[in-house]
Amino acid sequence: MLKTMPLFIGLRYILSKKDNRVISFTSLVSMAGLTLGVLVIVIVLAVFNGAQGEQRERTLITVPHADIYAEGDFPQWQQAASLLTQQEGVESVSAYITLEAMLSKNGIHQVTEVKGIVPEAEAQTSDIEDSMIQGSLSALLPGERGIVLGRRLANSLRLLPGDAVNLIVPELTGSSARLQLNMHTFTVVGIFDVQFSIGSELALIHLDDSAELLNINSIDEAVHLRLKIDDIFSAADLVTANLELLENELPGTDYRGEDWSISEASLFNALKMEKIMTWFMLMMIVAIGAFNIISTLVMVVSEKKADIAILRTMGAGERTVMAIFMVQGILVGVSGTLLGAGLGLFIASNFNIVGELLELLFIPDGMFMLSIIETDIQSSDVIITCLFALLISFLATLYPAWKASRIHPAEVLRYE
Repeated sequence: MLKTMPLFIGLRYILSKKDNRVISFTSLVSMAGLTLGVLVIVIVLAVFNGAQGEQRERTLITVPHADIYAEGDFPQWQQAASLLTQQEGVESVSAYITLEAMLSKNGIHQVTEVKGIVPEAEAQTSDIEDSMIQGSLSALLPGERGIVLGRRLANSLRLLPGDAVNLIVPELTGSSARLQLNMHTFTVVGIFDVQFSIGSELALIHLDDSAELLNINSIDEAVHLRLKIDDIFSAADLVTANLELLENELPGTDYRGEDWSISEASLFNALKMEKIMTWFMLMMIVAIGAFNIISTLVMVVSEKKADIAILRTMGAGERTVMAIFMVQGILVGVSGTLLGAGLGLFIASNFNIVGELLELLFIPDGMFMLSIIETDIQSSDVIITCLFALLISFLATLYPAWKASRIHPAEVLRYE
């Protein structure tokens, strides 16, 4: 009986409507604050995860899942590509060369990254072919000096398929290492659009043409291998395993490699930090709900001083009194957290429907397309949010409960 008494009295205090309307109302306000905070956090993080996943997919259209190259010449790159293709987790492998160059047309100049590729292999390791809006990668033929441009790059240079463009490559010549600019004329044979900033200003040429631009005798001197991987989140482990494999099977070359999480670390670290900071800011809503719990319990303690004194005279200890008031705060915290999480999960999982309704009722046509936003609910986000909300709610009960336990019956009942 003594074990269940704090629970029974705590529930009675918070649920009783007689002579307790103000306290019941403030309890509802506290619960509403927690519900709103948890609900908003769950929805915002689901939308954020969906947007981050979309950004990752768009980035990996032009950025390799994994990149393996040699420190110096890579004479056995074809054997290495064949060997890597046979490994578990690797879908396909293609060779490419990267160089920095300037594109020039009608007095407009733009420095950009140029990649030399093998069109057939590139179509298997990236989604650039699926992103083509004009032309095709197959139009890149060796020796024909064709070039495929990202949409933003093509727009800035005002180029269309069939137009000629000058490609200027710097080269160090002579014993004095003097810089010389070599200009080559290419014909635009295609335009692609990845619908993202990364890769939108990329230029693609055939692998054989890139060797001529770099003024090297063989592509062995600059070739990289691009790997397409089944599970992009295992890319780092696969790179390490494949480097060890190449060192054992094809010795004599100093191999290097990195995965997308390293090559684009600045972008994804910034997105991760943005998510964390967003979560902290939204947790302030939960903190406001916790402050409401404190004010509610302080009011209850003030109202129930006589009851507390009577309980103490009947043998209730300080811990029992504390437990009575902690039950009230924890009940508000648990109810608000679970309700907020449930509503947040429901709205996040049906965000397209909710977005269509908001567009129909409140948003002018075409201003915001909420209905096309993708959401990604991650259980870790929901669990961490709920645990922190419950922790804050629990901590909010400690001070009022402690104050209640310190009430001296003699002082309270002196004038009763």
